[in-house]
This record gives sequence, structure tokens and C-alpha cells, in this order.
Amino acid sequence: LILYSYPLDYEIIEGSTTYRDPTVPKGEHTYQYASVPFNYDFPPVDYEILEELYIPEQINDKKIQTKVSDEELVDEALRITGNLDENEVQTRRRRWRPAGTIKVWDSVFNRFVPVKHLKVRARRWFTTYYGITDSNGHFSCNGTFRRPANYSLKFERYDFEIRKSWLGTANINGPKKKGDWNLNIRNGEERFWAIIFRATSHYYYENIFGLRRPPQNSFWRTQLKIRAFYESNNNANGYHCPSCRFLGLGSAIKIYNPQRISSDIYGTTIHELAHASHWNMDRWHYNHAEDIVTESWARGVQWKLTSSVYPGYKPWYARLNYTGIVQDMIDGFGYKGTQYWWDSQNNSLGSPDLYRSYYDHVTGYTIRQIENALMGITGWNEWKNNIKNLYNNATENYLDQSFNFWNTY
Repeated sequence: LILYSYPLDYEIIEGSTTYRDPTVPKGEHTYQYASVPFNYDFPPVDYEILEELYIPEQINDKKIQTKVSDEELVDEALRITGNLDENEVQTRRRRWRPAGTIKVWDSVFNRFVPVKHLKVRARRWFTTYYGITDSNGHFSCNGTFRRPANYSLKFERYDFEIRKSWLGTANINGPKKKGDWNLNIRNGEERFWAIIFRATSHYYYENIFGLRRPPQNSFWRTQLKIRAFYESNNNANGYHCPSCRFLGLGSAIKIYNPQRISSDIYGTTIHELAHASHWNMDRWHYNHAEDIVTESWARGVQWKLTSSVYPGYKPWYARLNYTGIVQDMIDGFGYKGTQYWWDSQNNSLGSPDLYRSYYDHVTGYTIRQIENALMGITGWNEWKNNIKNLYNNATENYLDQSFNFWNTY
């Protein structure tokens, strides 16, 4: 079903506005609308047929013989209902395919970058065609029109949804036009949504070095909801709340502080998705694991995936919680020289500390190996021992030193 949150005979103005049925109580989902083929087999939900439709352009039956063309039938129907636009009559002859490009401003690269994997829709009354943006942000819809169509997009795919409010999907209503829709999202909430979508679709659809994907949509494991709070939060850039997924209503992930640079918003989204993937992989142990384990793992995935898009990206690390142990095990991260570390007890930068060069000796583990070692463990030392027992690595004798360093002041 291609669902809309407004009746399909309504005109929705361009922008991110949303129609809401005035009879639906506040805090509840508004009705969803769709057109379906005749004798459609509805899913087991309550529904109401509002109108029976006859759309000549969608009928391919040689048995139907008429003395007038499909175009004339449509024109007359529009005239009777007061919806005929004389300008459309003059420009209707050639069929055209909705297409275009969707990009968002990136404050790190200082240019517009493609928004990949986004479903873009073009609707003419009760007929909708759609296309998925490619690596260049380009889309081409799976059908053609003779008249202008309404473009729109939702920051949503089958497995996940970016929300702008408790129950509202982040969306943009485009223009009604013939020809391409080329959208450059420069600022505001729409830019925040697009960056979060880019990071999320990366974790779901791009190369993630063999990592497990975040939770998939299914009957018992509903679509993952990500709430984009367009506001500052001095306590956190993001949260992950597994229990909030109950019945698919709440948002399991929350992202804040849209004023940050693009790579930081991207990295926070990856971090929270890493929590969701960890929870999905091993729920009981995740729920009972030490914070230093869950946060260090999420921080490591944040570094690995975000740096594959933003070369040179490094998140800040802290001893006893958001440690750099994952990066340490993969590329011999370490520090040669003076490095300030975060004093989480006093919520401030600690005194300079020398991270001696021998910590650089731990290297060569893969991100998937480190993820596999999380299975069945809750503690910091359990994680280390699992890595030692599961894999042979020439630098494993230095694991104790690295794990001890990150777990002490």
C-alpha cells in the first residue's frame, strides 16, 4: 500500500505541512489513505471504502470500447467536479516520467551531497508512481503522466522511519508540476531529517564491513522509529530505548542538537543504531551489560562507519565508558604523546595523560570479530577473554594492557 496521511482528493501545499483529520483525538494516529485495485485483498485491519474509482489510464482491457478517448473522459470528469485546469488541457498531450535529484547541504564537505535510498512519490489524484534515489541522489518513477503531478517524499523505508513528532513522519511535500523535481535541502528541520536518514540508510543498505544490520521490520519486531528532536539537549546527543518499541508506537532512538556539523549528527545516529543492532543481536545480555561494554562498542561502530563517509573522523573517547578500545583493536589507534581524556566524574577534561606507544601494538582485528565476541557476555573482561579465545592474533598479548588502560583513570 502506498499510504498518505491526507485524502487523495485534497490539495496539499508545498513544504513539510501535514493534514490531520480533525475528528481524531490528539495523540492518536490519524487516518491513512490509499487507492487500491478492484477486489483488493485487504490486510486484517479496519478500513472504509470512501469512493469507487474509474481511472481509464490504468485500465488495459481491449474489450472496453468507447467512442471517446481516455483524455476526454478525464477532462469531462474534472470539468463536472470543478477541477479542470485549462492550462493542463493545453499541455497534456505528451506523457512524461517524474524524476529528479534530492540532495542535502553538508557542512563538512561544504557542498550538497546525495540523499540515497529515499523513496520519492509523484501523485496525480488517485494514481501514484515512485522511484528510489541512487548513489547520485537521482530518482526516476515507475510510471508516466500526461498532466502535472504532486511530488512528495517521506524520510521512511520499510524497516525504519524518521519522525518529526511523536506520531508524525518527517516529510516534504514538493511542487505540483510537469518535469523534474530537483531539491537541494539547505537548512532547517528538513536538513536535520535528511542527515539522520543518510546515516540510517547507510547502516541498513550500505557496506558495513560485515556487521549485523539494525532491527528489521516484521510482525513481532516492528519498524524502527527514530525521533528527530529539533532542539538542543545539554545532557546527550542521542538516546536508545529498546522498550520504547512496544507495539511500534514509541521511538526507540532519539537524536538531538541539530546545530552540530553534519559528521557529528551522522555519527550520533550511527552510534544509537549500533545500540539497536547490539540489542537485536543478544537482547538479554545487552540489557544486563556494563555501560562500558555497550557504549564502547557503539562508539567503535560510530568511528568505523562514519569515518568511511567522512575520512579522518574521530569521536571523542573517555575512560570507563565511551572508550576507544574498538578502534584500538582494529588499527592500533593508541596515542603517542600527550592526550587529554574526559573526566566523567567531574564532567570536565582531565589532566594530560601519556598513552604510551606500546598500546599501539594491538591491531588487526576486524569489526565483525569484535561484534561476535559480544555474544553471550555482559562484562568488560568477558569481552576481552572472548576475543582472545575466539581469534588468533599476533598482538593479542597486548589486549590486557589496552583493556586495563581504558578501564582505569
